[in-house]
Amino acid sequence: MAIKISLESTVIPVQIGDLKFEIDVSDEKYEEIVSNFNGFLEKISELDEEKAEDVVQLKDIVKEIYDQLLGEGAYEKIYAKMSNVSFVVGVLVNLVTQLTGEMEKRMILNVKTKAVTRRKPAKKQVKK
Repeated sequence: MAIKISLESTVIPVQIGDLKFEIDVSDEKYEEIVSNFNGFLEKISELDEEKAEDVVQLKDIVKEIYDQLLGEGAYEKIYAKMSNVSFVVGVLVNLVTQLTGEMEKRMILNVKTKAVTRRKPAKKQVKK
């Protein structure tokens, strides 16, 4: 009898509203996603939403991360459905949070193993 193990795809489907995308989470791509998102968080922490030029810069940064994550043109498609950059950022954070959870779930072995315990031989009682 052969042992059969299914291989999981490294592509995770994503749906935002009625828009469909895919995220490749191969080792190289996943490391790039993590690095890009951490860079994104650093950049936006330095911005002031009260300044018009910072809001423009925020849109550019968000566009860049969406296009890297979901493919070229993803930001425009999402922004067209929800034309508020703060909401679009919220969706991005939600997406990355769920992606991280999905990766953790996929990394955990789904097989439960039972420990086999050895029985210790009974001690012989010495008669006195």
